[in-house]
Amino acid sequence: MTRITKVAFAVATGLSIVAIAGCAGPKPNQALDTARATFERVSDDTLESAYSTEDLNVAKRKLDSANKAWKDKKDSKTINHRSYLAEQYALIAEQRSELLRYQAKIDNGNMERTKVQVDLRSSEAETAQRQAESLKQEVSEREAQLANQLKELEELKALQARNTDRGMVLTLGDVLFDTGESTLKAGARSNIERVANFLRKYPDRSLTIEGHTDNTGDEDFNYDLSVERAFSVRSALMAQGIDISRIQAKGFGEDMPIASNSNTSGRQQNRRVELIFDQPEESNFTESIIIGEIDE
Repeated sequence: MTRITKVAFAVATGLSIVAIAGCAGPKPNQALDTARATFERVSDDTLESAYSTEDLNVAKRKLDSANKAWKDKKDSKTINHRSYLAEQYALIAEQRSELLRYQAKIDNGNMERTKVQVDLRSSEAETAQRQAESLKQEVSEREAQLANQLKELEELKALQARNTDRGMVLTLGDVLFDTGESTLKAGARSNIERVANFLRKYPDRSLTIEGHTDNTGDEDFNYDLSVERAFSVRSALMAQGIDISRIQAKGFGEDMPIASNSNTSGRQQNRRVELIFDQPEESNFTESIIIGEIDE
């Protein structure tokens, strides 16, 4: 990156920070402070290249978005995920810049080897080559993982799943069952197939199925009904080829209402089956950080 471009980045970022700092109210945000520091460090140290400059431009836009969310007193989840993405793109720019340094070592070593066959230079060039290849792989994996996570979450949102503290949750209403029954209606098949298709496409995902009822009738009956309904959904997914080891089923009866049981509308909301899509264990990204990227 040229010195002028670096200065422009620094000035723009500095002005944003000063402007935000002048506003009364917003509390300090650690994720945003970290993203700012990372961006400034990478901007000062990044070599000029089309690739790294492009990544820094993206990082700058994400950082501006995070600054604006902070200035507008948005919730911390929004500020955190935008700050995280800004930092990730800045780090990608840094890695691309490091590739240029390795390439310079390789080129210099090859030139010296051609001239005087200096073994040391040759060895340094070969080492740099290995380091460059390793770094290229790391950059590629970081970008691919981010892209895959976004695609996966887009598909979950298409299923009408919502982001919660427990992960992505898909709520299936009581239309799946007749009143007081645990046998799935024929019309529930399309919902089950959509969920099964997603689980087949993403084999690292597991699922927790929770049955819930309203408080009408006997409490023990409601509990048993909620368990049976959760297990009915699990059995339907297993019939679609989903391995049982990926699916947990449990019932809570009337103990976890999400609306008032004092009216018909609230009771209908409480009669539900919830599907919680568990986070893949090896993922470096969390739903709460990355899900907002889809909404921007």
